Amino acid sequence: LEVLTPLLPRRITTYCEPFLGGGALLFWKQPKTAVINDINGDLMRTYQVIRDDVESLITELKKHPNEAKHFYEVRNWDRDPDQYAMRTEVEKAARLLYLNKTCYNGLFRVNKAGHFNTPFGAYKNPSIVNEQTLRAVSKYFQRANITFSCQDYQRVLATLPRGSFVYLDPPYDPVS
Repeated sequence: LEVLTPLLPRRITTYCEPFLGGGALLFWKQPKTAVINDINGDLMRTYQVIRDDVESLITELKKHPNEAKHFYEVRNWDRDPDQYAMRTEVEKAARLLYLNKTCYNGLFRVNKAGHFNTPFGAYKNPSIVNEQTLRAVSKYFQRANITFSCQDYQRVLATLPRGSFVYLDPPYDPVS
């Protein structure tokens, strides 16, 4: 952020991040108008739940202990598509955050079947529920004019108004 911030234009009418991921630059700048996108539908759902129902999300996150057995049970939710479809949006968002905070290196990785497959991280005291941050992000999302999308980045770029600032921070290719 220290390197990127001086390179940004002084005035940004529409900010766009087509590979949102963790959104570090978005949350640093907190633009008033933004188009945020990621091909990961679970991630975009989670951001929308943070915007729309953060208190229920916080309550749901508190149900998840930092235990390997529980981690693998929750990780396996997506193995049965019918059962997973019956979960609420809040449960699915809490699952993603819980797995991210307790899996090895916070690595989001799926197998060829699209199932989350990162192992348990065995951290002593991960921050599973960061109420202050979740509420702050929710407030930002509610006060700003943000368009959420989950589509190919080229489609997002094709719809932007003229003069938009685009931060292209593509996902990294695996080394192995």
